[in-house]
Amino acid sequence: MIKKLRKKFVLINMAFVISILSAVMGIFYYANSKRIERQTVMALLQVLDHDRLDRPLDKVELDRGPQRNLPPFIPVFVVTLNSRNSIENIRENNITVSKEQATLLVKLANTGVSSQGELKDYSLRYMKVSAMGGMKIGFADQSYERNNLKALFINCLLVFFVATFLFLILSLYLSRLALIPVENAWRMQNQFIADASHELKTPLTVILANLQILSHHKECTIREQQKWLDNTEEEAERMKQLVEELLFLARSDAESLQACQAAKSPLDFSDIVLNGVLLFESVAFENKVNLENQIEPGIFLEGWETQLKQLTTILLDNACKYAGENGSVSVTLKKSSHNAILTIQNTGEPIPEKEQDHVFERFYRTDKSRVRKEGGYGLGLSIAKTIVDQHRGKISLISSLGTGTVFTVSLPLLTRQHSSKT
Repeated sequence: MIKKLRKKFVLINMAFVISILSAVMGIFYYANSKRIERQTVMALLQVLDHDRLDRPLDKVELDRGPQRNLPPFIPVFVVTLNSRNSIENIRENNITVSKEQATLLVKLANTGVSSQGELKDYSLRYMKVSAMGGMKIGFADQSYERNNLKALFINCLLVFFVATFLFLILSLYLSRLALIPVENAWRMQNQFIADASHELKTPLTVILANLQILSHHKECTIREQQKWLDNTEEEAERMKQLVEELLFLARSDAESLQACQAAKSPLDFSDIVLNGVLLFESVAFENKVNLENQIEPGIFLEGWETQLKQLTTILLDNACKYAGENGSVSVTLKKSSHNAILTIQNTGEPIPEKEQDHVFERFYRTDKSRVRKEGGYGLGLSIAKTIVDQHRGKISLISSLGTGTVFTVSLPLLTRQHSSKT
């Protein structure tokens, strides 16, 4: 799919590029062809100037004409006709023309009603002007004009193909660059599906195995088979938890989470964090972890209470799990400028630096050997980040041997005054 998307990107980009280049080259060629044509016409106008017909014209005189950018050499000649339409005089400039040739050319020029035109078979451009007692017809050789047009056309084609090739290289590079987020999202989606399938497969396998054991001992009572029933219930609860977490993330991805919930309301974040700490005191005591808190009262946010409780629970659960025996967990909540800053620090083995950027990814675990024992799926921190993002906040992690692991959450304070608890 990514290859097809990249190919489509390049094709669309090149279609636009070729269209624009064609238009630009076409306009450039047309403008310059008209300029070259005007040079020939101006050369004819110069030789038909009455003041210049008394003497032969040379290169210097042509350069003194009204157009400074005239070509230095255009063969021209003027045929003067009397009232009887007979050739009276031929004035030549850098070209030799016989009277027979001139007669033929005059005849061809007079067949047209226009005062100027082209004799394509003879590669000549002509111009007719009235003169005292007759007419003057100027002829200019189009060799210079056509040679320049040919060179201009070749140069335009060359520029077009070179520019197209360069834009193709650029499009290939940009396609890779532009599709990096898509490739990452595609890879993460595939990984997400594979991990979710694996995590769902494990409890389902256990449940099916337990049911098979029960079916093989139909004569036993429920009390005698209670171990298998309890095991099945435990795995079913784990599977239910996983499905709920997956559903939460799926709604978040579809940007429908907020639409599915009630509007935000003012909340006492201090009470939410304090209640979370009180709930985990028994967990900390059981794990032989010292749980301390320093919570500033009266910190109000605007958000969803269920989500903020879940955020606090996830971070406290993670801290208590990995604080280590006889370790400690410290919870701090305070105001800072326009934000509420929640900091949860725990002792224990630090998270390797190379893995710290991945802890908020779905199904990512720094120690996969402890997953079943700790009962997690690697979705908790991903859900925590999603909740923080939903509340327009930020979450960060610092982990080192000296400080332990520190999660810091910054959430915007309530913008309007809130004098009483809600």
